[in-house]
Amino acid sequence: MNITTVVYPGDAALPLADEFLHLRRLATKAAVPAQGDPRSAAEELRGWMAEQARIPGFLAVTARADSLLCGFGIATRTPDPYTGEEWSGDGPRAQEWLAGAVRIADLAVAPAARGQGVATRILETLMVPAIDDRVWVAPWHTDAAAVGFFRHQGWRQTVFPRFGSGPERAVFLGPRHPSLAGMPVVGC
Repeated sequence: MNITTVVYPGDAALPLADEFLHLRRLATKAAVPAQGDPRSAAEELRGWMAEQARIPGFLAVTARADSLLCGFGIATRTPDPYTGEEWSGDGPRAQEWLAGAVRIADLAVAPAARGQGVATRILETLMVPAIDDRVWVAPWHTDAAAVGFFRHQGWRQTVFPRFGSGPERAVFLGPRHPSLAGMPVVGC
């Protein structure tokens, strides 16, 4: 499979919102909570992408096999100070680990393209702006493919959701995140 990647800074990715939504649905199939009416989900994604595109450091990356979209990813720079909903730990750690870091906000690969390095290529491109290696992601804890992918890539989980209570997302720090130095590895 011949894969090409394209980087879209700022709002250049906005015209791709419908393709992104279609691919995300294929990629997650019941791994994340149902989003309701498909038309409202498309509008919600367009609005979210427009909002994200205004954040400094916004970057979208697509991967295509011939002309077919087979993967995409979005990254932004986390605001400083950080007060996001994914974090359930103490405030000082959230600031140290996440504030000002690159956040992988979305990453999806079509099932037919998995296992061929597509997600890894997209992820590596999204991580380039993290010159200090401070990068993080918060996948749905029910998305076994995403959680397994980040673990396999050497990312360290720092927030462990409990089923039925607490946050619905796990939080992973990138494999070279400076805050991980000296941190014991917790078995998965």
